[in-house]
Amino acid sequence: MSKENPFLEIKENTLHFDRVNLLRSVAANFGTPTYVFSENIIKQNLLNLQTAFTSQYPQTEIAYSIKNNMIIDFSSIIADEINYFETTSLTELLLVEKLAQQKNKPLNLISTNLFKPDGLIEHIIDFGNQITREKKNLQMSGIIAIDSYQDMKNIERVAKNANKKAKVLVRVNPGIQMSREKTIFASAYPDAKCSTIIKDIQPIIDLSQNETIEEWLLKRKHSPKYDFAERIIQEAEKSEHLELLGIHGHLGSQVTNIDYFHHFFEVITLFYKLMEEKLGRNLSFLDLGGGYPVQYSIKECVPSIEEIAVSLSQKISQAKITPHLIIESGRFVTASSGLLLSKVTLTKENPSGGKIAVLDMSVYSDLLDVIAAKWNFDISLVNDLPERKDETKEYSWDLVGATNDTLDQLNPINYPDNPNIDQRSFPRDLKPNDYIVITNAGAYTTCFNSNYCGRPKPMIVLIEKDKNIRLINRNY
Repeated sequence: MSKENPFLEIKENTLHFDRVNLLRSVAANFGTPTYVFSENIIKQNLLNLQTAFTSQYPQTEIAYSIKNNMIIDFSSIIADEINYFETTSLTELLLVEKLAQQKNKPLNLISTNLFKPDGLIEHIIDFGNQITREKKNLQMSGIIAIDSYQDMKNIERVAKNANKKAKVLVRVNPGIQMSREKTIFASAYPDAKCSTIIKDIQPIIDLSQNETIEEWLLKRKHSPKYDFAERIIQEAEKSEHLELLGIHGHLGSQVTNIDYFHHFFEVITLFYKLMEEKLGRNLSFLDLGGGYPVQYSIKECVPSIEEIAVSLSQKISQAKITPHLIIESGRFVTASSGLLLSKVTLTKENPSGGKIAVLDMSVYSDLLDVIAAKWNFDISLVNDLPERKDETKEYSWDLVGATNDTLDQLNPINYPDNPNIDQRSFPRDLKPNDYIVITNAGAYTTCFNSNYCGRPKPMIVLIEKDKNIRLINRNY
């Protein structure tokens, strides 16, 4: 269900974000383009996520997916609220260790990358040990999600050489029907690059209470010899150098079809139960990755986090399992906490009678998801807003980036009820030195910044809880 952004409001003809005047407090002091983040919104998003899942299933931990936004100031805010981080590199691991030391707080991590170099595996196995020796009150652990048979053998070899045990989850692909046109970066269809496929689906079908399961739990066209979940789980269980804690799964990123969540949860929870029966013991953890969607446009309909949590709790109850649940999220935590403030540098006419506004940003270096994921971000005018909005009159503009590249333009929004709309609409005509904001720009943006065409990376500022605005250092 669509809804307006509650943290955007108009006062004195100017747009405010989290009660801060974007023109007077940000543009005048820091210039543009600038990312503007809110500490309050980061915390509110975390609270909403935690409340949604723990109200349905109390044994739930939230893990922040740090690759989504690696700015240490934001991770520091998040570390005050949660104890788990999902990481994919040594750089991210060291950042979590640094946070644990700064805050004198035990933080845990789950490493999920496809390939893990030996040095990274060694650090994960030993994660937190030095801190624990220095500060005995901090008991931290690193968990590795096994992504393939060779990945398991690499982890086992490194652990054996260190004469230690690696704590592991097995990353499982349910192999369900998913449309990559309707779901950005789907990860749970059979040929996805990540995870190991469930080879034998018949026991899941037999256990399921869903009469339609054979329509979307896809038959396997090929039976892998090594890379299937059942084999890896059983070998990990028998290994002297691996401690099997549970199962990991991941549906995708920005999943907007609630049925995909229903299907994913159904298969993973039943598979978890079957593996407990096969092993003859209870597993400890069920990590269900991310994919929890953000409403990027007020015209867009996405399932609520509450709907998703209810679906998950129902599937866990039906499967009669009692895991310690981990929910990974990056996008949901930070997307709505940030926006990109930009200025109109000049305006142009085109022969078709349209109007073009050239911004001082570039989608290549500042908002890559416009190209990579065909993202449609909502955009608002900041300054000199009319006293009253005339709903019958709109001023349409094409918004383009500052480089000469043809793709350097903000994608038009193609609304389902009016496919002919191909421009951005504003309450008045644009002019040079106007300011606009691109909302929900807090996820997978700062980490993609580049110096393409010699452009400097945008500045980043944080609105702190006391409304102080602070310039953020990009260094990790």
